[in-house]
Amino acid sequence: MKIGLILNINDLLFEFSNKERYNVLKFLYYEGKRHKQIQRDLNIPGSEVSRHIKRLNEKNLVIKDINNEYRITNVGKIFLRMMDIFEVSLNHRDFLNSHDITSIPVHLIFQLGKLKDIEFGDKTMENMEIFENLVKNSENFLYAITDQYQKSLLKEAEKKMRDQSIKIRALVDRNLLKSYNIPDGWSKLFKDPKIFFRDMLENIRILDEIKISLIVSDKGAILFLNKDGEIDYSQCLIDNHEVFINWIKELFEWYWIKGKSLRHFIWKEMLVNQ
Repeated sequence: MKIGLILNINDLLFEFSNKERYNVLKFLYYEGKRHKQIQRDLNIPGSEVSRHIKRLNEKNLVIKDINNEYRITNVGKIFLRMMDIFEVSLNHRDFLNSHDITSIPVHLIFQLGKLKDIEFGDKTMENMEIFENLVKNSENFLYAITDQYQKSLLKEAEKKMRDQSIKIRALVDRNLLKSYNIPDGWSKLFKDPKIFFRDMLENIRILDEIKISLIVSDKGAILFLNKDGEIDYSQCLIDNHEVFINWIKELFEWYWIKGKSLRHFIWKEMLVNQ
C-alpha cells in the first residue's frame, strides 16, 4: 500500500515537470475550457493539447464534462495550490533556508502560494526606511510586533495616538517596555487622558519572547525573521499588495491572542518599584 502510494505521488509530480502541461492545468483552474480555447489562448498546437489533456485525465487531474469542456478536478486544484507554495518558497529559498520559519504558524505557511508578489529586501538601511515609511504613511490602521524601538518612529506613533486618527495595536517585548519612560506631562497632550490610556491598555500587549518583527498598515507590510538567535533586520520580505497585507495581519492576530495584558504588567512594575 505504501509503495503504491509513493508511486502515485511520483506520477502526479511528474505531470507538473512539463511546463506546457502545467500551464494547461493552471488555465483550467477557475472554469472549464474547450479544446480550441486551450489551443488558442495558450498558443499550443492542437495535437499537443490533446496529449497533455490525455495525460492529465489519466491521472484524474482533469475531466471532460457534458459540454465538452475540460475542467480541473479537486485533486488537481489541491496539487496546483501545493505547486504555488513550492514556487514562492523556491523564489525566496535563500531567505527561508537561512532564517527560522517556525515563528510562522503552519496554517500561514500553507498560504505562501498566494504571496507571489512579495519582494526580498537585503539592505538594512533601506529596510528600516520602508519600516519607518509604513509607520508615517499609515492612515487607517497600524499593527506592529517589535523587540526594539527607535525614537523617530516612537514620536510618529505618539502623534498618531494623540490624534486618535487610526487604529494602532502593538506587541512588544517585556524588556523593551521596561526601558521606555513615558515623558513627563505626556498625558496632558490628550483631550481625554483617561480614554486615551484606557485605549492604550487595550491596544498594547506584551510577549515574553519575540522571535519575529513586523509592521503592517493599509499601505503595505514588512516581515523580519529570526536568524542565529536574534531578529535579522538586514533581510526581509516586503509587499504592498492586499494579499500580503492580509497575510501579515493574520500573522499579527495569531500573536495578538498570545499577548499578555499591559495592565497586569504595569501593576506588577509599580509594586516592584514601591
